[in-house]
Amino acid sequence: MVIPFLPLYVQQFNVSEFGAGLLFSVHAATRIVILPFVGRLSDRWDRRVFLLFGVLCYILSSLAYIPASTLTAFVLVMFVHGTATAVVHPIAMAYVGDIAPKGQEGTYSGYINTAMLGGIGGGPLIGGILKDHFSMQSNFIVMTGLSLIALLLLVWFLPQAQSHKHTAKSTTTSQWALLHCRPILGVAGFRLGYALANALTWVFLPLLATHLLPLSTTQVGLLVSVNVLVSTLLQSPSGRLADRVNKAHLMGVGGVVSALALCIFPWATGFWQLFILNLLVGAAYGLAFPAHIALAMEQARGYGMGTVMSLLMLAHGVGMMIGPVLFGAIAKQWSLQSAFWSGGLINILLITLCYPLTQQVALQSRTALVRNQEPVVTPK
Repeated sequence: MVIPFLPLYVQQFNVSEFGAGLLFSVHAATRIVILPFVGRLSDRWDRRVFLLFGVLCYILSSLAYIPASTLTAFVLVMFVHGTATAVVHPIAMAYVGDIAPKGQEGTYSGYINTAMLGGIGGGPLIGGILKDHFSMQSNFIVMTGLSLIALLLLVWFLPQAQSHKHTAKSTTTSQWALLHCRPILGVAGFRLGYALANALTWVFLPLLATHLLPLSTTQVGLLVSVNVLVSTLLQSPSGRLADRVNKAHLMGVGGVVSALALCIFPWATGFWQLFILNLLVGAAYGLAFPAHIALAMEQARGYGMGTVMSLLMLAHGVGMMIGPVLFGAIAKQWSLQSAFWSGGLINILLITLCYPLTQQVALQSRTALVRNQEPVVTPK
């Protein structure tokens, strides 16, 4: 609700462009520092406690935005905000992984992804409406109310998760040790590419739309949101599909299609061309996203669900941290169009490297599922 508008908001308090960029770096850096620890700890203790703490941090950070008026204050708020994200997102995914029946990981990941991506896609639209018709302060108030509702729902309805029963290795497996597992390394690489694509569409697509094309603020907001919104609508059917086909194939197709679409962005000459291309990126990742989560859930049962989900979020955080800097440097050295070409080529390279790491285990899990579903024929 506030992330797309925060750089503009803080400038009224004499915070420079560098300061605005620093806020996003603090948010990403906080997540990167906390994620390796929170995943492992949640594999030892009750995940419910971590979720309650994370949502409480969301409430506190939403409230703290209101009186903040200096760069130091905003940095502290973003630290708390980043802590909330680092705790809530991977632990929620791990909780779903704990309760997902074997062979239905894609279906269950589709459920949680719909909620997560729906919030990311719908947030900027809601935030923009509130900001235009009321004020930026109204965003912070609504965020506080929504987070409070989430906290109450967790207290009332979420049962204790006996997460430590699902793995014998969760107390000894580290984030770095996980990288020796080829399938987990593959899904982490896919998530890194997804984050780099997000950096392009969230940070540089508005620049492309406003600097090279005379698009309005409303059109830019729609362009930013359509990617995530179409991906949200595809999560549930794509999750069910991931349980029936080779998950690595879905990841490969989705990754390559989205990368090619990113490469074509600079040749767009109007709003509708950008709209269709960004729609294609969202649809491609909508197809692939549940598959990579489901594959991670399958592998996590031997290492620790929280540990593996934290690794995915760590890969995402690294991509979101280095992506804007990398593509910004490319745009400054050459051109804004070069950033999109580079992003597309990097994603194609990542998919090429990650597909072999995940293809064999995805095929094995699919074969095992089919065998389990075959009727048992007893001799007469």
